[in-house]
Amino acid sequence: MSRAARWVRRYGALIRNAWLVDLQYRASITLWLLWGVTEPAVALGIWWTIAGDGPVAGYARADFARYFFALMLVNQLTIAWDSWYLDSWIREGELNFRLARPLHPAHEAVAENIAYKARTAGMILVVWLLVALAWPAVRLPLQPGRWALTALAVLLAAAMRFFISFTTGLLAFWTTRATAIMDLHAGVSLFLSGRIAPLALLPPAVAGAAAWLWFPYMLAFPVEVLTGAAHGAALGHGFAGQVVWLGVWIAGYRLAWSRGIKRYGAVGG
Repeated sequence: MSRAARWVRRYGALIRNAWLVDLQYRASITLWLLWGVTEPAVALGIWWTIAGDGPVAGYARADFARYFFALMLVNQLTIAWDSWYLDSWIREGELNFRLARPLHPAHEAVAENIAYKARTAGMILVVWLLVALAWPAVRLPLQPGRWALTALAVLLAAAMRFFISFTTGLLAFWTTRATAIMDLHAGVSLFLSGRIAPLALLPPAVAGAAAWLWFPYMLAFPVEVLTGAAHGAALGHGFAGQVVWLGVWIAGYRLAWSRGIKRYGAVGG
């Protein structure tokens, strides 16, 4: 069996296991999914009302509708929660048996991400398609090139958010408040990643500061690619930013893991 075939078999087993585990938490997953829909729906309602008097920074009502429906889907495809698991694994000793396995714990986390997103993002996509039948404002043109670029942007954003969350979770090697750091990051990203409003609506100073950070590339940029708001030079700049910041966070993960595992010690698991 080739090396690639072995990895496909391993990930197949990990994803099947994660899928079965998710079935035991259907109520929790439903609640998380509802929150993932509610937040952008509330934001859409606010901006829809504001745009009733005319476009806001070039965004008309239909633009806001497309933006926030795209946000629902992209956020669900890129979301990462691994810092909370890692914090628990490290503090309570559950990392012990995972270190005894032949696979790095990160592979289990990746498989859980894939299983969860396949289930929830599929639901959101179906809902979007059904809504689009009755509401033309949220329809997107079927352009294969745009969808291919969107897939690439979403993949890079998902990888970036995974490594951000995983690296932050590894801070539990040094602190008992790693989740508080991730909560702070989530609070900042609420504004700088485009979850509350398109970045074009932010004050120029705030938008300028966000452009130098990773936040726009992990959510706002893939959304703009999907809706067609990003084109030309903006596409090249966006993909370059994604690649650079993904590299930075991978380096951060490797450093945190190599340093943290040397000082790790726990009883339990």
